[in-house]
Amino acid sequence: MAHARIEEVSDSDLSDPSEGDIDDFVESDIMRKIEPKKPPTTTQPGTSSRAPPLVNPAHAPPQVPQVQASDIKDYQCIYPVYFDATRTRAEGRRVPASLAVANPLAREIATACAQLRLQPVFEAHRAHPKDWANPGRVKVPLKRLRLAAQSSQVKNKHHLYVLVARHLRANPMTERSDALRSVRVPGLAAPGPGDDGAPWPRPAVPRGWKIGELLPSYSAAMTGGGVSENAFKDMMKEMQQQGGAGGGGPGGMMGGMPGGMGGMAEMMNMFGGMGGGAGPSAGGAAAEGGGGKKGKKGKK
Repeated sequence: MAHARIEEVSDSDLSDPSEGDIDDFVESDIMRKIEPKKPPTTTQPGTSSRAPPLVNPAHAPPQVPQVQASDIKDYQCIYPVYFDATRTRAEGRRVPASLAVANPLAREIATACAQLRLQPVFEAHRAHPKDWANPGRVKVPLKRLRLAAQSSQVKNKHHLYVLVARHLRANPMTERSDALRSVRVPGLAAPGPGDDGAPWPRPAVPRGWKIGELLPSYSAAMTGGGVSENAFKDMMKEMQQQGGAGGGGPGGMMGGMPGGMGGMAEMMNMFGGMGGGAGPSAGGAAAEGGGGKKGKKGKK
């Protein structure tokens, strides 16, 4: 405040606003025309550029209904083993040898039933106990259609087997067949080589086992290289280990024998059902052989 400065300001430095006459006022100088607001345009879903085009219901793909197990519990089952030329009647074949074919597949059986208008249901994950390597089965409402008089061309299930066998003979299975390469199964592995000309892989078949050469890509004999040729020896070794774990000395051996023999019978039955190895009769022969040895031992 000791160095405060005072400056003089003249009135001429500030310009006063000009004063005008009220009569000279023109409204157009301050009023502007306001454009009316346009109402918001509502775009319909059908006219939007991003909306997909409407599909004619007549050309829409059919919706596949979900089939419940209770809906097909009374259907007739058809397995590929029924038509396998490498099988005997005792091994599951249901048609004469003259009508049997090589490498029957369930997908082609479903095609045959569809041509007969039998409303087939294709179950890719099901397999016959005697044909574990060739998965797939077909179920048809043969009884329902016969009661409704809608399947006059099929007299009974044996006649159906003959008709399906004729279709399979007229359409033999090859590496280029659609039933082998064009099957898409939800939840299962994708098919193998496509239409690139590569040969279809063959399963690893142990000696003495009856397994087809052309199997679906999701077959247990195809995934993981198939079954082991030493499967019988591996199972015997595992059974011996389980039997020896009961205890040491003669007591442990005798205690493990009944369970081991029961497991042996189950294993022989399983191998007989798979189409390879010995069946229950072989187990009985082995038991008889053991009895003969015991008799000789007693004579000594």
